[in-house]
This record gives sequence, structure tokens and C-alpha cells, in this order.
Amino acid sequence: MKNYKYKIKFQLSVLLLCVTLQSTQAQQSKKQPVDYVDNFIGVRDVNTSAILGPQLPNAGISPSPQTSPGKTNFDMDCYIMGQPIRGFGQLHVSGAGWGKYGNLLISPQVGLAVGETEHDSPQSSETAKPFEYSVKLDRYNIKTDVTPSVHSAIYRFTFPKTDNAHIALDISHHIADIATTMKGKWAQFEEGSVTFTNVNNTELQGFGIYTGGFSDGPYKVYFSARLSKAPAAVGTWFNGKINKGQLTEKSTQANDRIGAFVQYKTSDQEAVYMKIAVSFKSTDQAAAWLNAEIPAWDYAKVKADAKKIWNTELSKIKVQGGSEKDKRIFYTASYHTSIMPRNRTNDAPDFDKDVPVWDDHLAVWDTWRTLYPLKVLTHPEMVSGTINSFIARLKKNKVVHDAYVALKDKSEDQGGNDIDNIVADAYVKVVKGVDWKEAYGLLKHHAENARQGTPREKSDSGKVYKEYGWIPAGKMSSSLTLEYAYNDFCASQLAKNLGTSEEYKKYLERSTKWINLWNPEAESDGFKGFVTTKKIGGEFIPIDLKKHWGSWNDYFYEGSSWTYSYFVPHQFEKLVALSGGKEQFAKKLKHGFDNNLIDYGNEPAFLAVHGFHYAGRNDLASFYVRRLMHEKFTESGSIENDDSGAMSSWYIFSSLGFFPNAGQDKYYLTGGSFPKAKMRLGNGKVLTITSKNASDKNIYIQSCKINGKVWDKFWFTHGEIANGGTIEFVMGDTPIIKK
Repeated sequence: MKNYKYKIKFQLSVLLLCVTLQSTQAQQSKKQPVDYVDNFIGVRDVNTSAILGPQLPNAGISPSPQTSPGKTNFDMDCYIMGQPIRGFGQLHVSGAGWGKYGNLLISPQVGLAVGETEHDSPQSSETAKPFEYSVKLDRYNIKTDVTPSVHSAIYRFTFPKTDNAHIALDISHHIADIATTMKGKWAQFEEGSVTFTNVNNTELQGFGIYTGGFSDGPYKVYFSARLSKAPAAVGTWFNGKINKGQLTEKSTQANDRIGAFVQYKTSDQEAVYMKIAVSFKSTDQAAAWLNAEIPAWDYAKVKADAKKIWNTELSKIKVQGGSEKDKRIFYTASYHTSIMPRNRTNDAPDFDKDVPVWDDHLAVWDTWRTLYPLKVLTHPEMVSGTINSFIARLKKNKVVHDAYVALKDKSEDQGGNDIDNIVADAYVKVVKGVDWKEAYGLLKHHAENARQGTPREKSDSGKVYKEYGWIPAGKMSSSLTLEYAYNDFCASQLAKNLGTSEEYKKYLERSTKWINLWNPEAESDGFKGFVTTKKIGGEFIPIDLKKHWGSWNDYFYEGSSWTYSYFVPHQFEKLVALSGGKEQFAKKLKHGFDNNLIDYGNEPAFLAVHGFHYAGRNDLASFYVRRLMHEKFTESGSIENDDSGAMSSWYIFSSLGFFPNAGQDKYYLTGGSFPKAKMRLGNGKVLTITSKNASDKNIYIQSCKINGKVWDKFWFTHGEIANGGTIEFVMGDTPIIKK
């Protein structure tokens, strides 16, 4: 009898377990891609600098909480975990090493404090998704929720019972109030005003002019805001003095502190809504965005629409299998690839109606390598729009720099003329919607007029590069030479069919002249042959080959000779030969990675790991790609700046198992980390990638088929997948070395 009862209990336990497992699996299977996104990834790690608040894909507004800087004084996205919340700004950049914006701070309060640090509040119950941010301000017992549209957002402030509820709008606040290192000449409030514009004081409009951040010159932000409830009282402030009943306020000199407030008598848990739209064009345009995008006070609808839009965007690449953690990291990375740049078409002064204007490139030096090749596949309209925006900017401004933020160029580039690489990548992959004759005109303009440099010696560096193909010793001289060489190669690809034969030959030949900086006698750790630097007379200068030279300093930008000696995207075979052949090349490259001599978590080394393919060591490419994925990408962040989605795009490609040589019609195979993935291409076709037996140990390709054909090469062309198809990997734990 006991055995019988035991069997019954055991069977019931098994049945209950099965039901529980089925229920859990059913819940997981109902999850949509957007449900996996964790906005705190990239925020928990302060170096990643990802934005916490919600926004729509490539949209114009990015509402997000801002905090006290604590002890860092250098927070580029204005938010640090664990610090009290100061308020909610409407414009931010994401993943940047040097920030921008932080404008139009909204601060709900009980009582009224207008000093910059006087209204900070501890927080609790904080949640953040792509479509909504929510938090409780414990100091005031106010719950704040915000959900975005394209140029506008709607806030819901749930107040306690009080006669002293306030919403303050600080016009003068900007990023330097959080990232205080940027204060002074780096960033300041120049001018602004705020006005209540209707009889019941439920509408405010105004503007602010600011300087600072990663672009040059002042930028002007307009806004239009509306409240769901008429306030009991209103007012403004000027440099700390509160002016009750005053309906307008304006600055009189730089760095004045101005703003406006409303006061309410609220019942317990009463919600007051505030809608706000921003524009770079005018207050009328901001009001028009608000009317069109959030016409009613239906917070739930705006939130539902935002969630649907994000789920559609994130469903362009869907993965199956893998752990829940893996999916959270993957879909959050996918989210980060769709924040910047921002589409400001019809919101940019001086550009005609419907002329494409894509803003917040911070910077192309980062995004050309991975973000744009990803969007060629999933969002080609964004790529063509960007290229058409480049063309329009050249016509209007006569220049197109790699950083363009708040509709302002940054005059000092990080590297070469790298927008050329975006154009070439789209051209060779036949992206539609671009006048390629005009696009080639842009590349020709750069090739003939913009290949400059900054050597120490008094010489025409642009002339030196164009005549000799290299830049003599000076600021970033060696890395600039390498980037210009690749820019020339990219220009030659368009020149071949769109230019003259002379232009094609000139740019192609010049793209090979980087070899003048190859010093076969330069030695480090027993390995010879590195890209170094030399005087204009041709004499090599001894340098520390391991030194990371920093930003805008001598010789190399954000890297060492070890890192940059592998940046020759168009001549890997030549690099292998110069390094002593395949075996020695692989040995040296492996030594660089194993001893942290190559910073393969930063953009200049993104392609270096794929150099192993040219040495016949595909297995080592797979090994180091997977190691980087595990070392650099966690649920805290990508350890280093996400760089406008550049790092996240690297992760997406590496997870899928193939990687672009951006600017060329070539992808390298390393094997996928998810058993199955489906990518919906911009033309509606589907690319299915399977990685049989994929796991943390099974990281090596055992065999591969593309579109059903056995594939023995380590690369394939865009044409193989342009209309969808299949890539079938079989993965294992044994390296397959092909000599």
C-alpha cells in the first residue's frame, strides 16, 4: 500500500513538473523580441554609456532620467546607477565617449526647488524598456512614467495628496551640469526663453541655445509642451529668484539660469500628464509634431504604439535557442543598433522640404565598420537616406565631417574621410535610392581636396599625401595614412564605373602607398615588421610599438602600432607576405591578442581578428571572436563605449556567424552562437542561419553550406544572400585547420 501511495505521489510530482515546465516554455515562447531588451545593459557599466530612457528607432526625441554625477563628473549619458535623480531631459546621445545635449530638464516635485542640485531625489521601483521608463521619486512620493513618439513624448506624474505639487521645466540645464568636466569653454547655456502661451496656462513654448559636446558651434532647440490639467498657479525663475505669476522669462547673458513651473493641488495618486515635443527648426514645428504624434491624452496608446514599433524593428533578426541571458544580451544589442543616427528630415533649418537629413553621427569613424553594413541588410532605406544626407550636407556646408551632432559638424575628424567607406559599402552591395553619380562626386571631392593631415614639420601635408601616399610624423599621421589609403580604395570602386580611368587608377594606386610606413626592422617581443612613422625625408622614427597614443595625439588615434599594423582592409594578403608568411603572421597576431597588445574591443581592431583567415587559420578567427563576445559583452554592458551601436553591431554579426569587411563585397565566416536565426532583409526576403551543435564549447566550424551548396571558402559575397537564402553551419569543439 505504501509503495502504491508512493507511486501515485511520484506520478503526480512528475505530472506537476511537466505542467510547470510546459507553462514556463509557453511563457517563454510568447515572449516577443522587445520583451528581452534590458535598457540597463550598457548602463550598469558606466563605460558603455548607453542611454537608459526610451525612444523610437532613429527618432528625434530621447527622454531619459538624469542623475547627480556623484564622484565621476564625467557621465556622458547623464545617468549613473545609484545616484539620485535630478530630472528628465529630452535629448541625449547613446554610447558616446564624449557626450551632447541633456536639454530641457523636467522635474516633478512636492514643494519647489529650482537650484541645479536642490531637487535631487532618491529613487525606487525603477524599470526601463525601449518603449517606457518608470520610477518612483522617493523624496516626493511621485511616480513618473514616460513613453515616446517620434519627436514628442508624454509624461505621467502620479502625485500624492498635496496642495504643493509642482512640475518645473529648466531651460538652461544641459549636459555640463552632469558631466561637469565639460563646463566652461567646453559647454554652456548661451541664450533662451520660456513662455506660457494660452489663457489657462496649460501650454509652454520656448527655446534654448547651447554649446558644447561632440560637435562645433551653438545649437538651438525649440520646444512645445502641454499639460492635461490647468494649474492652480504658475511662474518662472531667474538665477534662483522665483517669480510667481510671471508668464515669460528670458536670459540676459550666457549661463543665466531660467525656467518655468506650474503648481497643483492633487488628490492621492492623481495623475497629471505633460506632453512635450522638440524641434531644431521652430516652436511652430514642435507644436506641429505634438499635434500630429500625440493628439490626445491617451498614454496607454502611445505606449502600445511604441512597443509595437520596437517589436517590428527587433523582429528583423530573430534568434532561437540559446539561454535567456544570451537573448537578453542579443536583443538589447539589437536595440542599441537602432538608436542613432537620428532622422531629422523636415526638422532641420536651411534644408528644403523632404531633403534627407540624418543627424547625431557620433561618429562615422565608429559606425562605418559594423552599424552601416548591418543596416544595409536590415534597413537599406536608412543607409540610402544617410548617403543622400551626406550629399545634401556637402552642397549646403561644403564639408561632411565624420561627427555631425545637433546638425553641426565637428571640424576635427577622428580619422580619415570615413563616410567614403559607408558610400562604397552601399554601392558594392547595390543599395537602391541613391544617385550614385552624385555620391561619387562626394568621394571625388574628398579624394582631391580632403586628404589632409597634421604633421609636425612645416609642409603641405595634403600635398604630401596626395603625391607620396603617406603623411610624415605628426598628430595621428600613421593612422590617418592607413585610413586615407582605405578611403582611396573605396573611392576607386566607384571611380571604376562612375569616374574616369585615370581617377580609378590614381585612387587605386594611392591606396597601396601605406606600405611606405611599414618598417620591416621595427621589432616587438621578437616579432619584426610594423607600421610605424617617419620623417618627411624618409627616415623612420623609433617609437614604442605597444603604446596607446590616445586621442588627437602623435602617430596613432586610439591605438598602438600593434593594433594599426593590421588595419589594411583591402590588402590582407600583402600584410601576410610582409609579416613573413602565413605561419608567422598567425603566430604574431595570436601573440598580440593573447598579450593584450591589440585592443580588439575598439573599432580599429574590429577587422584584425579576421586576418587569421588569410593565414589559413579560420579556427583562430572563430576562437578570438567568441572570446571577445564573452569577455566584452555581459548584462552590465560592452565594457567599452558602445559608440552609437558600433560595438552592438559587432556583437550581432558575430552572434550570427559572419562579419563584413565594410566597404567591400565580402563577409567572413566564423560560425553562429545561436542554433537558428532568421534575418528579414530590407527587400522582404529572409536569410536563415543555422548553427547545428552550437554551444560555448562548440565554437569551430566543422562544415558549411550556403544556399545548399557545400562551402569551402572562408568568405562569401553579398550577392549570395542579397535575396535571402540559407547559411548552414555545423559546429564542433575541434579546430579545423585548412592549409
